[in-house]
Amino acid sequence: MMKSTAPQSAAPAQTAGIHTASPTGSKTQERIARRAYELYVQRGRQDGKALEDWLQAERQLVSTAGTS
Repeated sequence: MMKSTAPQSAAPAQTAGIHTASPTGSKTQERIARRAYELYVQRGRQDGKALEDWLQAERQLVSTAGTS
């Protein structure tokens, strides 16, 4: 039997190190996902930058939370 050689892709949340075991983490992930989508739309819906959008959204939300 042949073993599959297709690479496993990591979801942005896994790549960014976000843990969603708690309800709070899940809500945070949802907020980041919404903001990342907004960034994607602002860039003209260009594919290939999902991780960059995710990380930028995460940074923005963390900095916003720090000023509250």
